[in-house]
Amino acid sequence: MDSLQAQPTARKITAISWLPPAAGTSYSDATPRFIAGTSGKTKELVLWTTHNPDFPSPSTENSTDLAHFVSKTPHTHSVQAIAAVSAELLLTGSSTGVLATYKIIGDAVERGAEVQVHGERGAEAVCTGVAVQSDGTQVASCGEDGRLVFATVDRLDALQIISADSGSLTSLCWLTPTQVAVATRNGQAKLFDTRESQPSAVFYNPSSCASLESIAAHPSQPFLLATGSDDGAVVLWDVRNPRAPKNELFGVHRANVWQVMFDPADARSIVSCSEDASVAVTRWDEMGVHRTKRMDSRLNVLSVNCFDICPYTRDHMLVAGSDSGNLLVAKTGVQW
Repeated sequence: MDSLQAQPTARKITAISWLPPAAGTSYSDATPRFIAGTSGKTKELVLWTTHNPDFPSPSTENSTDLAHFVSKTPHTHSVQAIAAVSAELLLTGSSTGVLATYKIIGDAVERGAEVQVHGERGAEAVCTGVAVQSDGTQVASCGEDGRLVFATVDRLDALQIISADSGSLTSLCWLTPTQVAVATRNGQAKLFDTRESQPSAVFYNPSSCASLESIAAHPSQPFLLATGSDDGAVVLWDVRNPRAPKNELFGVHRANVWQVMFDPADARSIVSCSEDASVAVTRWDEMGVHRTKRMDSRLNVLSVNCFDICPYTRDHMLVAGSDSGNLLVAKTGVQW
C-alpha cells in the first residue's frame, strides 16, 4: 500500500507552503489552505484547500480528491520558493531572481510588489530560497549568484546585500531574529548576523565532498540544524560551538535531498524529500540510534521537489509536490 497518497495536477510543482490560519494558532474551520508554485510550461500559483483531519469528514463529501482547487494566478517565471507571511500575504522567489509579494483576498491570489534581487548587469540568477523572520517583518533570500539579501516585507526595494559565497547558495533559514544560516553548493554551511557582512561561522563535513542542497533550523532549539546533500545524506548539526560543531550523518536517500524540515509534531524527527521520488522521516534518540521510514507512491516516479508540514492541526499533515505533476499527502506521525 502506498504510504504517500497522490493526486494528479498536470503541473510540475516546485514550491509549496501551508497558509497560516486567519486567527489564533489552530484552524477554526474544516478546510485549511495551501499554495503551490509551478514551473515548466505552466508557471503559476495555485491555491488549494483540503479537509482538516481534526474535524469529522462531511457526510455529503463524495469526492476522492485529496485537495480541492480554489483559484490560480499566473507567475511571471518559474516559482522556486514560497514563504507565507500570513493568511493574506506570501512571498515568492523566481527562476530569474525576482522576489515578489502576493496578496490573498478571499479566494483570489493577486500580485503585489516585485523587485530583482539576484543577478546583475543584465544577467539573471535563480532565487533558490526565501524565508520570513518569525515576527513577519523581515525577509531573507538567497540565490545562485552567491548573494544573501535582506529586505523588509513592506519595502522590498530597500535591500541589504551580502556577498555570502563565491558559488551558489542553495537554501537558507532563520535561526534567531538576527541570525540566518545558508547552505552552499560547495558543501559548506554558513551563519550570518544581519548586522555583519562576514559570516560568524563556517562549517562542513570533512568526511564528505557533497554539495548541500537544503538547510533547516530546529523550531525550539536553534542551535540544531539539519542539512540535505546531493549524495542523499541528511546531517544533524549541533552548532553550540560553531568553530567545531558536532554532526551526525544519516544515509537516508539515494539522490539529491531537495528539502529538510524538523517535524513540528516530533522534535526528534527530520523530514526530507528527494530526487529519488520519496519522502523520509528520520528519528534519532539520546543514544545516537536513528531509524528512517521512507514514504512513496506508485503513481509518483519522479523527483519530490518540495513539501510543507501543517503545524496548525493536531494531526500534522504533509503536502508535497513533484516533477510527476502530483500533489502528495501524508501524516507525519510515524508508528515505529
